[in-house]
Amino acid sequence: MTASTNTRWSLVQAAKGDTPQARAALSDLCAIYYAPVHGFVRRWVADGEEAKDLTQSFFARLLAGQGLLGAEEMRGRFRSYLFGAVKHFIAEHRRNESAVKRGGQATALPADEALDLIDEHAPAPDAEFDRAWACAVLDRVLSLLGDEMEKAGKAHVFTHLKPWLAGSAGHGDTAAAAATLGVSETAVRVLVSRLRQRMRHLLRDELAQTLSDGVDVDAEMRFLADALR
Repeated sequence: MTASTNTRWSLVQAAKGDTPQARAALSDLCAIYYAPVHGFVRRWVADGEEAKDLTQSFFARLLAGQGLLGAEEMRGRFRSYLFGAVKHFIAEHRRNESAVKRGGQATALPADEALDLIDEHAPAPDAEFDRAWACAVLDRVLSLLGDEMEKAGKAHVFTHLKPWLAGSAGHGDTAAAAATLGVSETAVRVLVSRLRQRMRHLLRDELAQTLSDGVDVDAEMRFLADALR
């Protein structure tokens, strides 16, 4: 990605969400991130319905442009901005709840101090968020690849080879897929290799859309791989 590339996130940052194009770009960015955000909210909110309502409120506020005016660049990564934004959103919610219970004003604590760990032995919330983010991106890319294969009239091929792309293929699956598709096992391996190459290309493009101009896509690819380990 070069400095002249106009990504969705750089478009949003440049306009702070105040144009139809920026709002559409932000909507596209938010579309695949419901699961990571909801998972983070659910960690701090015990009631499932309340967590769902808060998640929807968070995205509604974000899509309305609230908070973007003062948004920091967060190293040019949408995932970093989103995590910081939802962390502050929940911290604000908990401060307000606490203030209502005390009948006074909310104390202005930093987000990290306002959020107390529910389980000290659980994975760090940022690690959980990053893993959920990585899974959401991969699901998005698999969906895009599936759409491509369907348009090419090869939906059945994708259906039978998807386990290799999702990392769920088991011993003996190659022979079964070859028999189903009516090809050799060698042909199956070649098809899987090509699909993986195409998936990697789509993944790079998808990640690039969540970065500001000039941010290293390869570094983001490595971060995603680490988050999945």
